[in-house]
Amino acid sequence: MDYIHRNGDIKKRPITAICDPDVVDFSLPRADFYGAAYQFAIGLLQTAFAPKDLSQWHHYFKTPPADVVLEEAFNQVSHAFNVDGEGPLFMQDFDPLEDAPSTTVSGLLIEAPGANGIKNNTDHFIKRGIGQVLSLDMAALALFTLQINAPAGGSGHRVGLRGGGPLTTLVMPVTSEASLWEKLWLNIINKDFWRYPPPNFTDGSVFPWLAPTQTSEKKGSEVYANAVHPLHVYWAMPRRIRLEVEHRDAECQLLGQQVEQVVNYYRTQNYGANYDGEWSHPLTPYRFNPQKPEEPPFSVKAQPGGITYKIWDTLTLRSDVQGYKCAKVISHYYALSQRHGKLLGYSPRLKAFGYDMDNMKARGWYNSELPLFAFSEEQQEDVLTAVNTLQDLSVKRALLIKSFT
Repeated sequence: MDYIHRNGDIKKRPITAICDPDVVDFSLPRADFYGAAYQFAIGLLQTAFAPKDLSQWHHYFKTPPADVVLEEAFNQVSHAFNVDGEGPLFMQDFDPLEDAPSTTVSGLLIEAPGANGIKNNTDHFIKRGIGQVLSLDMAALALFTLQINAPAGGSGHRVGLRGGGPLTTLVMPVTSEASLWEKLWLNIINKDFWRYPPPNFTDGSVFPWLAPTQTSEKKGSEVYANAVHPLHVYWAMPRRIRLEVEHRDAECQLLGQQVEQVVNYYRTQNYGANYDGEWSHPLTPYRFNPQKPEEPPFSVKAQPGGITYKIWDTLTLRSDVQGYKCAKVISHYYALSQRHGKLLGYSPRLKAFGYDMDNMKARGWYNSELPLFAFSEEQQEDVLTAVNTLQDLSVKRALLIKSFT
C-alpha cells in the first residue's frame, strides 16, 4: 500500500505503517478505493487490535503502538490475507471455480459498463477499458470494494451484507494534518462498549473465505447474524470470485506504473452467501419501523442529490420514536464524550460516503463532511424534534420562494 507522509512523500510500506505519526493518509487512484482502504484498516484493527476498555483506547489514541506491537497483533490473522498462491485467498471463493467463465478484471469496478452497455454502445460517460490490466494490489482492493458495496448483480449474484451501495459514516479529526492513525483509531470501538466473544480466526466465522462457501441456490441457505461472529460484518463476502494472477511485467492502468504481478481476468460464479435478517454494521446508519419491531432495520443508502444536511439527523442521531439508528462508531464517540468530555480535545467531524446505486447501475459516488456534536441519549430526541422542525420550515420556505420565481 502507498502512503502519503507529512512532508508530501509517497512511499510503499506495509500495513503496519498506519501507526506512523508521519503518515497522514493512503495514496490511491480512486475515491471509492479510499473508502474501502479506510474500512479495511478499521476492520483489521477492530479484529486484531481492539482496545479492552476506554483507558486502553485513550492510551493508543494519544500514543500509537510501535510497529512491532501492531505487527504481532496482525500476525494473528495474517494467514487470512494471502491474495495469491495456495490455500484460501483473501475475499475469494473457497472453491477455485475452475469451470467458471472468465471476465475482464474491469468488471470489479462498480461503475464499469456491463456487457449490455458495451454491446449497445451506451457507455457514454463511463467508458469501457478503464481498468483491464490491474496490479495485484489494485485488483485486491477493487475486489474488497465490490464485496463491501456489492449491488444487485442479477442471476443470483448477491448484494452486500448492508445491501447494495450502503452509506459509510466515520468519525474524523477536524484538521487534515491529523495522522492516519488518529483518523482510523477514532473509529475503533473498545470492548467494554461492544462486547463479543473471543473470535476464532480459522473456522470461517470471522473470515468467510477460510471455509467452504455457504451457497444460496435454494431457500433456507440464508446467512444470519447469529450464525457467525460479530466481527464477520467487516469481512462479509457475498460474491464468489477468483482472481487470475499473472506473474509478468506490465503497466497497471489505474496506477500508471510498471508492476510484476497483474490481473487481467477473474472467474465468477453466482449464488454466494445470501445475507438476510437483522445485521448491524458498525460503520453504517440504519432506519427501522418503530411500529413493527419484528422487521429488521435497513441500512441508509446514498440517494440522488448527495449527502446533505437534509439527512444529517439520520446519520448522527438515534431515535426509537422515529426509527433512526446512527452507526455504532458514532454512538461510541458519544459515549466517550459523555464520560470524558475533554478526551479528544476537540469536536470531530462526520465523514459520510458511498455509491448512489440504481440496482446494478452506479449513478454517482458521494463523499461529504458534516458537523458532529456530543449529544447524550437523553438529548437526542429533543435535538431531533428541533432539527425536524427546522427542516420542515426550510422545505416550506424553499417551495414558497419557488412559487414566486
